[in-house]
Amino acid sequence: MCMARRNISLPDDLDDGARRAGLNVSALAQRAVAQELDRQARMAQLDAWLDELDAAHGAPSSQAMADAKEWFGSGRTIHPRKRAAG
Repeated sequence: MCMARRNISLPDDLDDGARRAGLNVSALAQRAVAQELDRQARMAQLDAWLDELDAAHGAPSSQAMADAKEWFGSGRTIHPRKRAAG
């Protein structure tokens, strides 16, 4: 496997702490980049799915968006509905 070489900059205190802790900064950077790429791919998939929902059902109303923003800011959790026995 070929490995590209990159230089990264760290504040001195962060670099000192990483050295003292014996951290492999290259491995940490690789994982961080891989996680960010995965996050971006998931966000793109979510955006595409939301676009599909808007196309199929119409965009949410401004009131629905305001309600969602209020709910999100409240920190309330969603409790799953219990299924009826059947």
